[in-house]
Amino acid sequence: MKLFKDMTEVELRDYFTFLARTVESELPSGPSSRGKALFFLVVSDGTGPGISQYVSNIERDGAIKLLRETADRLEGREDVTR
Repeated sequence: MKLFKDMTEVELRDYFTFLARTVESELPSGPSSRGKALFFLVVSDGTGPGISQYVSNIERDGAIKLLRETADRLEGREDVTR
């Protein structure tokens, strides 16, 4: 497998389409267009700052809100209890 920085745009698109389909197939029911829970996956190959990719089944505005809420919880060292 190539590093992200070495992949073409087509390779990146195909790889992340595969990841999205795989993740979504394992999710419970939810509000996505395919009837699954929403997700936002960020991955990095660690080759340098800003070298990361993401894939999601959530609209951009919703993704930004989700990421901000998650970052706040991480910074506050919060765990979600049931």
